[in-house]
Amino acid sequence: MGFTICYSFRGNQRVLECQEDNLCGHDAVYYALLHSGAELGNMVGGWQGSYPSIVEAAERSGVSNVLWHKSLTQLSS
Repeated sequence: MGFTICYSFRGNQRVLECQEDNLCGHDAVYYALLHSGAELGNMVGGWQGSYPSIVEAAERSGVSNVLWHKSLTQLSS
């Protein structure tokens, strides 16, 4: 079915659909970071693997308010 991820990047709302059977908070933030186009070069090793640390690293890169839920519609391949 997939997931819908909503987030803000530098104050602009964005929405991302991803085809995953399971999605945890850590994964949702990571998808948002990749989708946003944020500069990740200075983030390597910037978090310690915990959810709070990746959220903090994302916020430093301009990604915030990451929310996710199961998508209501089937994504087409």
